Amino acid sequence: MPASLIDNHLSFQPAAGILAARDKDMPTPPGAGHALAAIAEAKASLRSIKPRNLAPFIAQAWGLSPRGARRSVLIAAGMDADRWESPIHSFTEEERIELRAATSAAIRVYERLLNAI
Repeated sequence: MPASLIDNHLSFQPAAGILAARDKDMPTPPGAGHALAAIAEAKASLRSIKPRNLAPFIAQAWGLSPRGARRSVLIAAGMDADRWESPIHSFTEEERIELRAATSAAIRVYERLLNAI
């Protein structure tokens, strides 16, 4: 006959181990000092991360887009279509905002056409 499992019952174990296991699974109370310190440390490490320079990728994406697409966006934004060869960084911030708006409008038109097809 197998031995009884009574020796492994929790009532025969020291209470300190059981309470420690229970406290380990309890959520951290709001405003706990160690939790606030961990959050402050995480925020400090996030501030030290330097943003990546995306300018080369933006210039490359503009330069590799088809000539016709660039000309269409420039015309839709009310700009001179002959500037299609100009690098994207030669446009002012206001002009780039207009280009973004024209591109977004073109995307919506093409999505409607795609859904119609």
